[in-house]
Formats: sequence, C-alpha cells, structure tokens
Amino acid sequence: MLAPGDVAPDFEGIAHTGMRVRLSAFTDKPVILLFYPGDRDPASITEAREFRDAWLRFNGKISMIIGVSPDDRVLHQDFATGEQLPFLLVSDTNGAIARAFGVPNENGVPKRVTFVVGKDLKVLKIFPDVVAAGHADQVREAVAALP
Repeated sequence: MLAPGDVAPDFEGIAHTGMRVRLSAFTDKPVILLFYPGDRDPASITEAREFRDAWLRFNGKISMIIGVSPDDRVLHQDFATGEQLPFLLVSDTNGAIARAFGVPNENGVPKRVTFVVGKDLKVLKIFPDVVAAGHADQVREAVAALP
C-alpha cells in the first residue's frame, strides 16, 4: 500500500455522473479517496451518509471526495441519487485503481481504505483500517489539521 509522502497514481475513471475524472485535475486543494467494497454494503451506506452530512463541515479545505468501488456506473448512479451524495463515485470494475494504490483485497473486493491526496498528488494521510461509523469526522479532523 502507498505510504504518506508517496506520489499517488494519477488515475482516470468515469464517475456516476458520466464525467471523466482524473485525479490530477483537482489541483487546488486535497482530494479524499474512499475505497470501499460496494454500494449495497451496509457499512458503505453508513460511510456515504456520514460524508454527505459532513460535506459542508470540510469548510472548503478539499477539492473533492471520490468514492471508488468495483460497482458499475448504473449502481453508482442509483446509490448517489438515493443517498443524495454531493461527491463523485467512480467505477473500478477491474480493480486497477485499487491495485495501483495498493488497497488490500478481501474476499474478492477492496477493503475500506481512505487516502487524503494533496494537490501535488502526494499522499498526505492514509486510514488503512476504516470503521465506517465516525470515519467522516476522523477525516475531517485530519484535513482541518493540514497546513
């Protein structure tokens, strides 16, 4: 897995909105990358709702939150619409993005891992063993402490 200080891979994917997403396009502020097993996972629902509810409390300190899972764009669209998510969900159906970041795989799906990536693509913070409940606040506090 990547470590703080490493340069994050500059991936490109398609978001649930149909927008082409490139990590390096978010150059003004850090990006939060949420790797998770899938949209229908109960813990993923909890995590997504918490990040949705915390969105404004990030106080403009981030460029974007990008959720990455193996689910396809149709599932992501349903999930984002149903949960009213203000951030992007990117499909990683072949697991290439998760592998590039070194996200461990468990029972055929990526584990829940969060990366905070700086505007220079350097990894600023990693949360390797995420517990969904309360995670948005942990990440928000870490981002607030960044220079």
